[in-house]
Amino acid sequence: MKIPLFLLVAQLSISAKAQDTLKYSTQTAIPYPAFKRLTIQQDYFGNSDYKISNKGGELQEQGEVSGSRFKINGAIPIYKKNRFSLIAGVLYTRQSINHYKKVDDMNNQYQKTETKYSDFDALLSATYIGKLWNKVLITNGTVIIGSTNFFGIKKINGLVTSTLMIKASASTISTLGLSLVLDKSSLVPVIPVYSYWHKFSGSDWEIDAILPQKLIFRRSGVLNGWLSAGAELRNDSFFLKLDGDGVNRSGNYEWISNEIFSNIGYEYLLGKNFLLGIKGGFRNTLTTRLIRVNDKYDDYRAKTKIASTFFNMSLSFVLPSPGSRR
Repeated sequence: MKIPLFLLVAQLSISAKAQDTLKYSTQTAIPYPAFKRLTIQQDYFGNSDYKISNKGGELQEQGEVSGSRFKINGAIPIYKKNRFSLIAGVLYTRQSINHYKKVDDMNNQYQKTETKYSDFDALLSATYIGKLWNKVLITNGTVIIGSTNFFGIKKINGLVTSTLMIKASASTISTLGLSLVLDKSSLVPVIPVYSYWHKFSGSDWEIDAILPQKLIFRRSGVLNGWLSAGAELRNDSFFLKLDGDGVNRSGNYEWISNEIFSNIGYEYLLGKNFLLGIKGGFRNTLTTRLIRVNDKYDDYRAKTKIASTFFNMSLSFVLPSPGSRR
């Protein structure tokens, strides 16, 4: 399960309501696109030392690792009536990992292996917009199906989010909510979510935050695009049929990683509907664990940590923000 995509689906409904206020903005800069319906991205990861140990702390493997990751994710509205809407989403992930396993400490010898994994996640998300304390309340429920090839289903879980819009004006949008992750292997089952977007008066700078997922500072008008800097928390995983000793056995397993990406990026709007982006920086994993599917997060078979440089290229199909004049 890749949490950021599913939090994004919930945020689509929040942004749709809040961005209406931007129609009355007097800002001259072109607003950053609020809606990314489809994104294609490619990540490249530099070399990193790694050590894999079991739950008892015994070292099982060590060496160096590098690789790449290709993703396609999208969210498409399929039904809307009054305050209720349905969104279908997909996430395809293909990873290529190069391992340089140390096989001889005395002679510093390594054995190179390359492994590739492909996962396909699908979701159905329902959203209802109501009111609480005379403020907009957005409630979202999402069912997530994880598989290796769409038909080979490995995991079914969900996410329930309720968000209260605290403020919505032409220069500031803020929300406060709570997400319940219906997944036994989740690191944190209940996640407080606070979002904050603010355009600084008389400045081309803005802050775009969905905590704990991301904190981004963005400046418009840089070579007719957007320059950004910040950090993002990502949850990534992939399925495989291995146990903690790397042996093929019956049962489904997944490596689950919680990673922080500190980065600097640049994005440029091609026409009205395509956003081209590049990004680079440093990736540091908080936790990476091998878990049998549907086991608790603490019942892991192996763990490791990885830290490396990364470079990202992306192309998104976007809907222009209200007020855009391109």
